[in-house]
Amino acid sequence: MPRAFDDGETDMPERGNGGLPEDAPDDRESADLDADEERRLPPPGAVLDAVADETFGLPFADLPALSAADDRTVGLAMALLPQLTPQRRRDLLAAMQQLSEDNVTLDFDRIHLAALLDQDVATRILAMHGLREHDRLEYAELLAGIVADDPVSAVRAEAATSLGNFVVGIEFGMVPSELAERIAEALRERVEDVTEDDEVRGAALEASGASSEEWVAELIAEQYETGNTRLRVASVVAMGRHGSDDWLPILIQSFEDEDDDVRAAAATSAGQLLLEAAIQPLTLLLDEEQEPEVQVAAIRALGEIAGEEAEAILVRLLESDEPHIAEAADLAIEELQMMSVDFQAEARQ
Repeated sequence: MPRAFDDGETDMPERGNGGLPEDAPDDRESADLDADEERRLPPPGAVLDAVADETFGLPFADLPALSAADDRTVGLAMALLPQLTPQRRRDLLAAMQQLSEDNVTLDFDRIHLAALLDQDVATRILAMHGLREHDRLEYAELLAGIVADDPVSAVRAEAATSLGNFVVGIEFGMVPSELAERIAEALRERVEDVTEDDEVRGAALEASGASSEEWVAELIAEQYETGNTRLRVASVVAMGRHGSDDWLPILIQSFEDEDDDVRAAAATSAGQLLLEAAIQPLTLLLDEEQEPEVQVAAIRALGEIAGEEAEAILVRLLESDEPHIAEAADLAIEELQMMSVDFQAEARQ
């Protein structure tokens, strides 16, 4: 996701290298140090004090000290966040997300949870972005409430998207029945509310797609037939999440839709169904008259489906004069081969 940092902050005085002396080695010089030697981080309280001082840029290198925050640190963060300007709060959450993407061992979930009910809309959305991989049931409870009650449609849409992970958990019996019913009800109400913003309805339909409940399949079919473009895109996305082979003829039919977004979503969903019957129809989306995003979606779908036929097509695409096609084919082949290695390793066990 795009960083929320204000480029103007680069003109502000910098706090320094996390409390290290100015002649401390920078990142390039640190390569010469012992690989096992880690830079000592300041205490979390000191990092939050630095965050609070908005005359300086964020202490980016020290933010990992807030990972896996204990109760005291969370309490300090909760007290601090309302005192920061909205832009500072946004920058803090965006910085944490960037750090988490660079280092998956970092865990800023509790700080993001502290910002989940922030007064600033962008901060609430960033908090949910940072919690996309969070699977605690208490979070699902909060999201269901946000989907139903938040006054801002963009926040409701983001919450609906985040609930999609818990819908998958429901299918695997990982969510208690009472909470599962609340999640399903919250999403269904958003889809069926014709006064609701289309983006919210679409996000709720996409999130519901993984459910095997009969009403979900009915809503998918209904919105595909009668919905506007956003809801048709959502229905096509939901078909892939739903995973039923029965959707393939409709998805192939959608390859000829006049809307680029529908065609791209149909290609992606066809790949998720993992059916070889989709391979040849997907090649129609590689035509030079197609938009690049549609072509790339089709190439990725071929990589998902895998098999000798799909791989042969991808190998030929490596010779394409269009850089985006050759690059997408290269990535698809790489992922296809990695999946093959993983499958063989599992088979040997």
